[in-house]
Amino acid sequence: MGVLFTKRCVLCGAMLPAAGTGKAMLCPDCAAEVRQRYRCTEAIRIPGAADATAALYYTGKVKNAMQRFKFQHKQHYADWFAAQMLPLLTERLDTWQPDLVTFMPIGFLRMHERGYNQAELLAKAVAEPLSLPCQATLRKRAFTPKQSTQKDAAARQKNAERALLPRKNAEVRGKSVVLVDDIITTGATAAAAVKLLHEMGAAKVYVLAAARTLGK
Repeated sequence: MGVLFTKRCVLCGAMLPAAGTGKAMLCPDCAAEVRQRYRCTEAIRIPGAADATAALYYTGKVKNAMQRFKFQHKQHYADWFAAQMLPLLTERLDTWQPDLVTFMPIGFLRMHERGYNQAELLAKAVAEPLSLPCQATLRKRAFTPKQSTQKDAAARQKNAERALLPRKNAEVRGKSVVLVDDIITTGATAAAAVKLLHEMGAAKVYVLAAARTLGK
């Protein structure tokens, strides 16, 4: 996604040395901090999913970088986040045996404002090195209230289930599907997507996220 974008650290914005960095996107200090502080090592449970995992904790510099990725047109950050996710998928290929990779959809208005779906960028970036097909299978229902406005977990789950619909001509019947998301917070949206994919005929659904909130 562009050599020019590798000149600054994704997490802190520091200039990277011109020589010897190759495609490096982190300064040495931030690279060490990722290993020591941000690498997610906890299991994640998403109702209905056969398994779920996330690469990073959504806090500190990672949280700030994710927000820039989503809201400040830093599409090239997808390369770095996907690089954190790809080893998780690679080491699970034998158990997950994925047939395709899909992603959480965003609404029409948000897509129009932003110009891209960050989950789609991540999904394509992790699918391509493994020669896995990446397909849009879900869509967002128009005028769905934001999850952040829901008063409790039950309300978030109900709202999330109403928010998603199958895409026309999406074919997942009998397949093992990897669902890619950017952030897992309560897990309600991911659970709703997993449920819908099963209703569409998916044999198994796995969730792969770039980050998860602390205490999920």
